[in-house]
Amino acid sequence: MKPLDILIGVIVMVVWGMNFAFGKLAMAEFPPMMLIGLRYLLTALLLIPFLKPQGMKFAHIFALSMTLGVLHFAFMFTGLQGTDASLAAIAAQIQVPFAVILAVFFFRERPTRKQILGIAVAFVGVAMLAGAPKTSSSLFHLGLVIVAALLWGLAHIQVKWMGAVNPFVLNAWMSVLAAPMMLVASFAIEDGQWEALQSAGFAGWGGVVYMALGVTIFGYGLWYRILQKYDVSQTMPLTILAPLVGAGAGIVILGEHMDAFQLAGAALTIVGVGAVTTGGKAKAKVEAEG
Repeated sequence: MKPLDILIGVIVMVVWGMNFAFGKLAMAEFPPMMLIGLRYLLTALLLIPFLKPQGMKFAHIFALSMTLGVLHFAFMFTGLQGTDASLAAIAAQIQVPFAVILAVFFFRERPTRKQILGIAVAFVGVAMLAGAPKTSSSLFHLGLVIVAALLWGLAHIQVKWMGAVNPFVLNAWMSVLAAPMMLVASFAIEDGQWEALQSAGFAGWGGVVYMALGVTIFGYGLWYRILQKYDVSQTMPLTILAPLVGAGAGIVILGEHMDAFQLAGAALTIVGVGAVTTGGKAKAKVEAEG
């Protein structure tokens, strides 16, 4: 990868990593699905100029909106609500093994022995996180984070498969589709929305702005371009930074604590993910036009 693209990828991972702590703070003022709906509503308003046809198939956009815009974030933030941000940031990295496993089915990529070993180690690490004694996190909510990781891996494959698209046009359409679905879901299964709108302060509204501008427009806009230029095996190593930033932010900003057992599970997860991301063979890039 070019140095500039690596730098951009690192910045994106820092922005995404901080999202765990900022999201946790924002959910103290907004219900999770409402928070996501507001995030996409603001994103859609900011990206109105990009709402124009770009040769993309509506079915592809709708599928990605469901996978990433609705399901992934619904599971992730509902799970984050009952899980420490530091723990969720690490567990979410199981998305990397999921992406490699899905690539076997969709791109017929064959994982190396190192990757297979890394996948096994990563799953053991996440299992340790789930079984950690004296944790303040709910096992059910951690399970939701893991389901969200699987959906992220699927979304990664979908973006790769869509080929060369304008990331801002894609985000605009995805936000327009995801915002109403998330807000309807919020009013259907959550409560306290009107009270939240009236009482939310800097943490709540700041979280909405951070997620719309930083995570969605800036983060995903740049990340889509990187995905289209490089192989999965080249881009995935950068994602290791996100859990490190996320765990650190949870500890420093939220005052969370990870005991020795959790740290061991986190270490195994990161080591396993590292083996997965660095153990692939050099392969020809899946062309955008293909």
